[in-house]
Amino acid sequence: MLTNQWYVAGEVAAVTTAPVMVRLLGQDLVVFRDATGKLACLSDICIHRGAALSRGRTVDGCVECPYHGWRYDRDGRVTKIPAEPDAKIPARARIDAYPTVEKYGWIWVFLGDEPEHSRAPIPDMPEYDDPEIRWVRGEWNWRVNYHRAVENGLDFAHAPFVHGSTFGDRERPQISDFSVEEAEWSARSRMIMSVPHRSRGLWSLGSKKNNPAIRQVEARPWFHLSGPIVGLELFPREGWRIWLRSAHTPVDEYTTKSWWLMGRNFMKAKFFDKDTIKRNVKIFAEDAEIIQFLKPELVPDSLRDELTVKTDGLQVAYRRKVRALEQRGWKVDTARLEAEFVGRRACSLPSPGRSDGSFVLQRVPLTSLKQGAAE
Repeated sequence: MLTNQWYVAGEVAAVTTAPVMVRLLGQDLVVFRDATGKLACLSDICIHRGAALSRGRTVDGCVECPYHGWRYDRDGRVTKIPAEPDAKIPARARIDAYPTVEKYGWIWVFLGDEPEHSRAPIPDMPEYDDPEIRWVRGEWNWRVNYHRAVENGLDFAHAPFVHGSTFGDRERPQISDFSVEEAEWSARSRMIMSVPHRSRGLWSLGSKKNNPAIRQVEARPWFHLSGPIVGLELFPREGWRIWLRSAHTPVDEYTTKSWWLMGRNFMKAKFFDKDTIKRNVKIFAEDAEIIQFLKPELVPDSLRDELTVKTDGLQVAYRRKVRALEQRGWKVDTARLEAEFVGRRACSLPSPGRSDGSFVLQRVPLTSLKQGAAE
């Protein structure tokens, strides 16, 4: 799991007046709205006696601890100690506060202490605001490491065998015109696949009787390390286009919550939303039946530990970019966290505020890989 990345903590609409607990990178966080209505995200640990702030309430734009009433503002600083109202509040009376942004209906939280100018950006998805695209949204819970979930979304060679009833053709599994283009924080691909013409449900209403039995479908998958987001554009038939966006949030090392969006420029009436959601959920369920049994559970440190072919190119690009960030020292040391902290000492993911003062809670331990581990 990586620090110094943007992650989706949940749906914007889910946070109203009460604080909400979310779990990311194995740590509990509290999300709430300040006096102006803006979202804020803090470590969910009161530094007084370790109570969960998310079990408290919001008062005057602060989150109030349910145990002794200590209040924390959006910057993580203690503003009130009820038992000693006249005492000076110590400078160390603060917890980590994380940059928070509302975008695409999601709550984005930056978990790390990297300066703003050198952070990865939140991916640009201008199509989200296109009035000609009808969007539906949802979530999916996996019992897998989030890198496994990401790589599954970048793997199209599995479609004929895992999703053969909806997408792909076992008799024609070839992928043609495959290419990969990389950028600093992302990479994208293009490919052509054979897909049987067998629309069912409401989408079959848009089928034409003279459609060929087998169609050539263009697919454009991509990823961005922020999220991390897996995107896909599909062109199922002339004039039709589908947009898929999935943010794979690491809850902990072996649990992932995926927040997804699916857009379409056809059959845009609300009446068709239920069928669209059903199709996407079916694909997630089919994937889960396979990837929750992959071995090892974590993505291998080296590409040499698996046999890789050309059509794995987008996954390889993702692995190399992840390894490069781990080599910066941004990887959570889960073994040390478990051995030295869990159940013994509270700790917190470092935030940008760590640069200008001391904190009571220790940092979550981080590690790094040796150079060349992903080769």
